[in-house]
Amino acid sequence: MDINDLERLTLEQVREFAARRDGLLVDTLVPEHHAARHIPGAVNACVYEMVFLDTMDGLGAERDTPIVLYGAGEDSLDCFTAAEKLMRAGFTNLAVFPGGLEAWQQAGLPLEGTDPDGVEPPHPPLVTEHRPYRLVPGESVIRWTGRNHNGGHRGTLMFAEGVLEFGDEPSGSFIMDMTSIANEDLEGDELQPVLLDHLASDDFFFSRLFPRATFTVTRLKLALDAPTRPNAMMQGNLELRGISNEIAFPAHVRNVENGRIAVLGNLDFDRTQWGVIYGSGRFFQHLGYHVVYDFISLDFRMVLE
Repeated sequence: MDINDLERLTLEQVREFAARRDGLLVDTLVPEHHAARHIPGAVNACVYEMVFLDTMDGLGAERDTPIVLYGAGEDSLDCFTAAEKLMRAGFTNLAVFPGGLEAWQQAGLPLEGTDPDGVEPPHPPLVTEHRPYRLVPGESVIRWTGRNHNGGHRGTLMFAEGVLEFGDEPSGSFIMDMTSIANEDLEGDELQPVLLDHLASDDFFFSRLFPRATFTVTRLKLALDAPTRPNAMMQGNLELRGISNEIAFPAHVRNVENGRIAVLGNLDFDRTQWGVIYGSGRFFQHLGYHVVYDFISLDFRMVLE
């Protein structure tokens, strides 16, 4: 069976299938959503879980059992993805209900569950309060990667403190502890302390003289978007080694548990704009193995409460 040949059922056909009870009507959404509301008689096998096929087997599904799969609705590929997985596993009697829960609810048909009349947005919108959100240092970190011809090095950098305030004109600042620079790829190697001393020296971040770096937010533009794409553009001034330059990058600003906010993102920045010129071919010649690429990659997560 090819996915293009898969039978697509109408609302009325699904109602008839559910009434006959001669096969499995499968809700492919997450268990907590199924528990809240589902088509009467539907069982649950979440297509997003690694154990999806095991769950189907646990439901007593034989390879020739009549199975109808449904998910959120026309704009979601959940039931089709489930069908593809089942076809590859040898299931032969499959159909999908593309309209899913959305079509069922719009038709005014009853649902079962703990909250059958509830309506949830497919992707919960960002909700913020007009107050300062303060950084949780122990849960916030920057992961850095520096590169050269032979590969490079990676490690972490910790935040000292930070605050972000939402309002008509969002503002905030984040302070990084430059003395906290750590390396991961040379763990256990005698060269690791040599590298760390090098990074702390005047060749790189001169952390004895400049123990902190500060990013001051000058603009935060939020936009509605899918939850897996950046929903914000952050702009501000990064002060590093006593030099301040403007920098901008996309980011995710998301609600997390207990009323907290997470800000996540990644960017490449040109270290030489902040006076970190060691190993740069733009400033030195005949570098040999001392070549270091100008751009440093940062991958950060900030948790605020």
